Amino acid sequence: MAVFAGIHLNREKGDLMQKETYYQNEYSLSYYGWVVVGMCALANMVAFGFVFSYSVFFKSLAAEFGYERSVIAGAFSAYAIMHNLFAFFAGRLLDKFGPKVVLGVAGFALGLSMIVMSTVNSILELYLYFGLIFSLGVACSYVPAMATVSKWFQEKRGFAIGLTAAGLGAGSFIFSPLSAWLISVFGWRKSYFILGIVAWLIFFVVVTFVRKPPTKENGEAKDTVGSVKSLSLVKVFMTRTFWMICLTWFFAALALWAVMVHVVMMCTDRGMSIILAGSMMGVIGGASIFGRIGSGFISDKLGRKTTCMIALICQTIMLVWLIFSSEIWMLWVFAILFGVSSGGFVGVIPAFPADYFGIKAAGSILGLIIIIVGVGVAVGPYAGGVIYDVTGSYNYMIIMCIISSILATITSALIGPAKTTASDGIMG
Repeated sequence: MAVFAGIHLNREKGDLMQKETYYQNEYSLSYYGWVVVGMCALANMVAFGFVFSYSVFFKSLAAEFGYERSVIAGAFSAYAIMHNLFAFFAGRLLDKFGPKVVLGVAGFALGLSMIVMSTVNSILELYLYFGLIFSLGVACSYVPAMATVSKWFQEKRGFAIGLTAAGLGAGSFIFSPLSAWLISVFGWRKSYFILGIVAWLIFFVVVTFVRKPPTKENGEAKDTVGSVKSLSLVKVFMTRTFWMICLTWFFAALALWAVMVHVVMMCTDRGMSIILAGSMMGVIGGASIFGRIGSGFISDKLGRKTTCMIALICQTIMLVWLIFSSEIWMLWVFAILFGVSSGGFVGVIPAFPADYFGIKAAGSILGLIIIIVGVGVAVGPYAGGVIYDVTGSYNYMIIMCIISSILATITSALIGPAKTTASDGIMG
């Protein structure tokens, strides 16, 4: 009996060692975390492919209902506001139930929202379907995807986050021109219905293969990230680091989304066809893939704060370029370089919560940050629509975006290690 017990014990030890090696070897292609990265990138691709394609549907919706641009942009702002509220709860649910459940909700809501969007007959329904159902789908996709990947990685976190964030760029690159083509062939209603079916099919694959990150009980995960001790949500809320991250992302998002929602209208106003303008939107997304992946890789070497600041400075420069872009070729240059620079900060900033506060409540912290960031996402497009309705020009909106991008650069420079007092009170 002792011999068999010894054999059984050795086998258990061997299985545990093999399991620990499997989870900890981030540099190996067999590490399952890379499969999770792929699935989370797919989830982001669908969710934000639909977000970016709203700009492509913009003109069709405006023509259908005859409302001013600020009213149609308001539906996007409604999405951003509700997304804020859902994002925090999505992060909490992730920490409690894991990614399968939350991403399952995301896929169902995204597909349903697109299908019911094909039946919209009033501005109220537009705000309800896009501002409520769609926002639930995106909130249950982005925060859980980014937080899940953060928990799976430590040494290669920046690169993994960059790859996952590249899904956003891929979404724009694929779904913006695809939506423009679908609208030109089938009309906007059938196009929305087709996108809904696509969402359900892709998320079936995502939910099948995504898994929970390693758990502390198995000895595979640590409660610290390097020398960073995991902090609770309440303690994080009391740190200056948290608020500087929020403000940086808020200002950067305001500038980014004001441009992204109005850029197709801006281009068609200058004589572009809807397909060409949609393609330009796709180029911004495609170029952002390089920014997201590149910044993630570079940030593991150079540091995420420095990488983020460089990307924000470049984004500001390209917004200045946009004001003077009177020729078509200048718009194409803007699309490429703006995509790379905006992708640069989006590719690294989601890793900040785990970097500065540990992985204990990474989903909840990211969700809380997104609540504040979402205000910027809501304000930017709506303010851009109002400015255009009042002035008849997008130049003043671009100036607003330049100022916001500069502020983001300043606040990013103020981000530093989270500090608490001995009693875990407020900090520096």
